[in-house]
Amino acid sequence: MQKLKVGDTVQVMAGAEASEKNPASKRGKILKIDRESERVTVEGLRLVKRHMKKTPQSPEGGIVEKPGTIALANVQVVCAKCDKPTRVGFRTEGEGGKKKRFCKNCDALID
Repeated sequence: MQKLKVGDTVQVMAGAEASEKNPASKRGKILKIDRESERVTVEGLRLVKRHMKKTPQSPEGGIVEKPGTIALANVQVVCAKCDKPTRVGFRTEGEGGKKKRFCKNCDALID
């Protein structure tokens, strides 16, 4: 089981996308995780410009902004209950012994 999953809300803690003045502005949902290169794609963050040629599939072409990747170590999961970036822990719950993720700050279940 992984500590980060697609669809989690994360906050950028370090790197070029981190914001000192308003840290909550650098939050977004995870769109894609590349475990091999240890990078994540976060919705609306680290936008990069790509030049697209006109083709039958994309008739307009031009300059397109796409979300780039951020290092896995530079993001933290945001807890829905306490609304703070947190470390993630695991515990077994229920009769089946399923592993669940929980917030290390407020002890609330993440999923």
